[in-house]
Amino acid sequence: MFDLSVVATRGRWVLLDEMQGEIGAYDSREEALSAAGACAVLDQEPRHVLIQDGCGEWDEAIIEPLRLN
Repeated sequence: MFDLSVVATRGRWVLLDEMQGEIGAYDSREEALSAAGACAVLDQEPRHVLIQDGCGEWDEAIIEPLRLN
């Protein structure tokens, strides 16, 4: 169900794809989740994203695809 994860590590937020591995590292959680939205554009489906903060706590978010204008 979760094909994307955002993990805080060494002061960066890393976006991971289950199939491709690391997609990118970002300065903030918001930037990483925005990048997850860009991934959702490909199939125009919301993405369930697991999020692990720097303390090891897990959360999840549903990211809507970014709109192409």
